[in-house]
Amino acid sequence: MQLSIIIINYNTFKLTCNCIASIQEKLLELDYEIVLVDNASKECDPNLFKKKFPNIKLVKSLVNTGFTGGNNLGVLNASGEYLLLLNSDTELINNAPKICFDYLLANPDVGMVTAQLQYPDGRLQHTCRRFRTIGWELLEIFPFYKLMSKPKREALMLHTYFDHQSEMDCDWVWGAFMLFPKRIINELPKKKLSDDFFMYCEDTLWCWDFKQLGYKIHFLPQAKVMHIHKGSVNKDKWINIRTTGIRNHAKFMKKYYPDFRWYIFAAIYFMKQYGALWWYKLRH
Repeated sequence: MQLSIIIINYNTFKLTCNCIASIQEKLLELDYEIVLVDNASKECDPNLFKKKFPNIKLVKSLVNTGFTGGNNLGVLNASGEYLLLLNSDTELINNAPKICFDYLLANPDVGMVTAQLQYPDGRLQHTCRRFRTIGWELLEIFPFYKLMSKPKREALMLHTYFDHQSEMDCDWVWGAFMLFPKRIINELPKKKLSDDFFMYCEDTLWCWDFKQLGYKIHFLPQAKVMHIHKGSVNKDKWINIRTTGIRNHAKFMKKYYPDFRWYIFAAIYFMKQYGALWWYKLRH
């Protein structure tokens, strides 16, 4: 088996079915399996997935183990030499897994690749990121980066400063689409994807672990995937998600930057993030 595609379902039956259907339609010239982990959903009987898609491998968890736990459970049940972690609210636009798979084979120093993610209306999502540092935060507040050339500015800042139209070596990417060799799992500190976070910021931590092992993480714009990305989340739930993400990212920074720099970073980061959250509440 060349590729195992791991999808986590939690009360997203329709979205997950659309995701699986898009894989069956778009993914060609690759020997693959779909490992669907149902995270104790209450929406419907998970066996409905097997009735609709008999060839998938269905793993039923008795408890909701979050995005991290669900993916680790999927990894344990995966047979492929390569793994693709794919969000249930995605649909393939083209043969993205094959494009990324071939790229990894041709670039052994690259440990993970991701695709270009688009909203349903075609707008690009800024999934290509740098790890947050004091310097990065200050550059965003005091925009000296505007004095740089466009290529240098994009490579330095990434995020919304990068047009996501060219291949890029980045620090971390969203967990909505991550393709990597399964063997790297055994090289990770816990021999599994780090489970410090139930959800939110776990993708940053996983990429950090990959980078610590010396692997590169590349973004490929030629591989294209539609990603709804919390399209049905209401205002109050979005605020809770955002708050959890802010706190988890701060915990991540404190864990890996434990010296005095943490206090400087925290002062800048919390002021900026909670200021943006307050502005969002005011406007909505």
